[in-house]
Amino acid sequence: MSSNGFHCEVVGSLLRHDKLKDAMARDEKGAIDKAELEALQNEEGVDNIKLQEEAGIEVLTDGEVRRRFWFDPLTDSLSGYNPEVPAPVMFHGSADKPEGPPPKLPAVTEKLGVRHNLPLEEYKFVSANTDRPAKATLAGMTYASVLWVPGYSDKVYPDREAYMDEVIELMKQIVGECVEAGCDYFQLDSPRYTHLVSEEGQENLRNLGLDTETWLGQMIERDNQLIRAFPDVTWAVHLCRGNHRSMWSVEGGYDAIAEQLFNDLECDRIFAEYDSPRAGTFEPLRFVPEGKTVVLGLITTKEPELEDADQLKQRIEEASQHIPLERLALSPQCGFASTLPGNLVTFDDQKAKLDLLGKVAHEVWS
Repeated sequence: MSSNGFHCEVVGSLLRHDKLKDAMARDEKGAIDKAELEALQNEEGVDNIKLQEEAGIEVLTDGEVRRRFWFDPLTDSLSGYNPEVPAPVMFHGSADKPEGPPPKLPAVTEKLGVRHNLPLEEYKFVSANTDRPAKATLAGMTYASVLWVPGYSDKVYPDREAYMDEVIELMKQIVGECVEAGCDYFQLDSPRYTHLVSEEGQENLRNLGLDTETWLGQMIERDNQLIRAFPDVTWAVHLCRGNHRSMWSVEGGYDAIAEQLFNDLECDRIFAEYDSPRAGTFEPLRFVPEGKTVVLGLITTKEPELEDADQLKQRIEEASQHIPLERLALSPQCGFASTLPGNLVTFDDQKAKLDLLGKVAHEVWS
């Protein structure tokens, strides 16, 4: 099965047990042996692979057990980012918000360089522990763009474009090494595209000195620069509205960006978050051109309640009014733990949702 034929996969991250989270906290303080930490990550990664296999997931990750943030393939693989720069991203919750400040943007404050290749390490581990295909997930260029912060980053890169030119070249190196190792499926996690569908999100972008009238086209071209460099692999782009401790950043349907984004982005697969009314209707899917698959994120990772299988099938049928069923697939709407603490769901909740994902996908597309 080609990567574009998958009908059942996770977005990337899975919940981490407290033992691993504690070990990673100790690692930040230099209070744990690296080999001990890696052994715990490997143990959890193997468990995550088995969990996905048993659920019938067709393409796997290790649950991103080596990451503290979903964007680590950019900001941890590359040196030069500073997590202490005070540029927080606002998050909203449907219930009481968890305690603690929101994640900070790790702005670029020094010259970039490759520190290590995290996606390559993840891909090699998954490939060594399963016979099923593995994919590499990394931050899209929209996220890289917002990490050039005026007043901090211009001390090392004169403007955002000079910085982005360098990011692209370094990420080509990261991806190229993964391709050489056998990886043929890459997912660009791109929550910033959807900032354009929200007035609050647009304000976030303007606060970083971005022109919201031209930024969409510029970012599509930046993602395409990376995609075009590797024409023989499958590329996916994941669209969501933020994911941290069951909270989100922005709300709004895809309508304002769909025609330009879905047509001009030269990817093969589009992961579209659709777990709540915040994401709008399926109507924008009519803009998805032939040859592209849409992975419907209908199963929420933000809430513990288990979706109903028949309702999921009904929603897939509704989406198929706008794009043929054979070009649809199913996934959770985002990761279960885009940041280290994880969403406010249990391991049992996660397993039930993954089992449901596999069950429904195989019944619909078998």
